[in-house]
This record gives sequence, structure tokens and C-alpha cells, in this order.
Amino acid sequence: MKKAIFLPIFSFLIFTAILYGLVPPLSKVQVLAGELEKQIIALQETKDFFANLQTVAEQLDQNPGILANVAEALPTEFFLPSLMGFFQTTSAESGLSLRDFSYSEIDSGITTENNASTSTANSNFVKITSFNLSLNGSIASFQSFLKNIEMSSRLLDVEQINFQAPSEAKVSAGKSDNENSGSDFVISVKTYSY
Repeated sequence: MKKAIFLPIFSFLIFTAILYGLVPPLSKVQVLAGELEKQIIALQETKDFFANLQTVAEQLDQNPGILANVAEALPTEFFLPSLMGFFQTTSAESGLSLRDFSYSEIDSGITTENNASTSTANSNFVKITSFNLSLNGSIASFQSFLKNIEMSSRLLDVEQINFQAPSEAKVSAGKSDNENSGSDFVISVKTYSY
């Protein structure tokens, strides 16, 4: 009788030992399979990223003018006569007269690299230059001027626009003097360089 009771208990203990011996490795296999699936997804995303990067590089090789536009939008150094000529030409093409032009350089403190804590050289900073332009002309000409600035390849931020409609005396006098007959506009523009 002892053998009859001992044999099922011994079989149950062997089955339990085998079960507890196999469950942890099986759960580790499931965890590793999940991690493997995540790594395969990450690998596929990396492959897609590099494939996209390669197509962009091929497009840049086919059209080198794109990089020239970026170089023009963010020049390596600030050149005031070039910007003054740009604003003068753009205002004249739009039908406005440029009355006054002033600028000031602002040290932004924005670094081009990730080491923002070390501010050793000013060449690592983006330089911001602010302009104030006083213009005279019609509203339609001013809208055209703003569209031309927006479509420019230069990186320009129009921060503030002030305008004043012509007075009655100016309008009546403007019939003979076409230069002073429009509205006065004052805009603040920022540009960026390295």
C-alpha cells in the first residue's frame, strides 16, 4: 500500500519540479521574443530613415541650388549693404519708397551646437540683427512688399507693423506731390546669421 500512495505522490512531485523548472525559461523566452520584435521594428525604422536620407542626398545632388538657398537664408556673416540693397529693391519693386532704415545687432545666446553651457566663442552663436524700415506708399504696395519679403529666400521675421493713413491735408497736397500721398508704414524685421 505504501507503494501505491508513494508512486502518485512521487509522480506529482516530479511533474511539479519539471513544471517549475521549465516555466521560468519559457517566460524568459517570451520576454526575449518581445525584445527581439522591438529590435526588429527599430532596425526597420533605421533602415527606412537611411533610405529616406539617401533619396534626399540624391535629390540634393540633382539640384545643388537648394543648398545655395539655405546658405543665402542663413549667411555666415552679416553684410549690411546687401540687406539694405535687398530692402531698397524690394520696396521699389512693390511701389513703395524707403524713407528710413536703421538696424541693431542683438546677441541671441542661441548656440548652434549642443554644448549650450560653454559659451567660449561668439562664432558659435546665431546673430540676430533687427531692422526698422520706414516706408511710404499705398496699402496694396505694402501688401506686395510683405509678400515679396515672405517669398524671399532670406530668413526674415516681421515682428511689428505700424501704419498711419494719410491725413486730409496730405491727401489733397498729394495730388500734386505724388511722393507724399501714400500711407506711412514702419515695420520691424529680424534677420539671422552665423
